[in-house]
Amino acid sequence: MKITSDNFIKQFKKGKECALEYVIDEYAGIVKAIIYNSLQSYNDAHVVDECMSDTFLGAYENAKYFSGEQEDFRKWICTIAKFKAIDAQRKLMKQPIATEIEADILTVQSAEEEFMIQSTTNELLVLMAKLDEVDRDIFTMKYFLNMQNQEIASKLGLTKAAVDNRLYRGKKRLQKFRVEGAYT
Repeated sequence: MKITSDNFIKQFKKGKECALEYVIDEYAGIVKAIIYNSLQSYNDAHVVDECMSDTFLGAYENAKYFSGEQEDFRKWICTIAKFKAIDAQRKLMKQPIATEIEADILTVQSAEEEFMIQSTTNELLVLMAKLDEVDRDIFTMKYFLNMQNQEIASKLGLTKAAVDNRLYRGKKRLQKFRVEGAYT
C-alpha cells in the first residue's frame, strides 16, 4: 500500500514501517530544527542524531495514543521532539564538565575517572591483574593509551557494545576489589 498524506496516520497507528518511513521523510526537517535549537550549545551532531532517532521511535511506539488530523500530528511529533531534546539536555548536564587544573591542562571529573585518579598506578595495576586478559587490554588501551571505545573494539576484534560492557563490568569489579582490599 502506498503511503500518502491522507492515509499515513492510519497506517502509522497500525504500526506499519512504511508509514514510519513516510513520517521520517516528511518531518525530519522540522524535528531536527527543534532538537538542534535546544542542543546547539553542546555542539555534538551525534546527540542531535540520537535525539532524532529517539523522537521517531517514541512516536512510532506511542502512535496508538495519537488522535487527530495531519496538522495535529505535526504538533504532536514536534512536542515529542521538544521533550526528547529536554531529556537529552538533562542527561548532558549530568555529564562531567572539564575543569582547569593548571594553565593548559584539563581533566574530566566523573565517577569512573575519579576512581582511577584516587587509585595509585601500582594499586590500579594490581587490581587490573585480577581481571581477564581481554579486560586488562581494554583498560590499558582506554585509560593509559586514551583510545576511544570504537578504536579499541577494532583493535581487539570486538563490537563497540562489547567494549562498553566490558569497561562497565570491569569498573564494577575493580571497585569491588578495592572495597574488599584485594590489592593488599
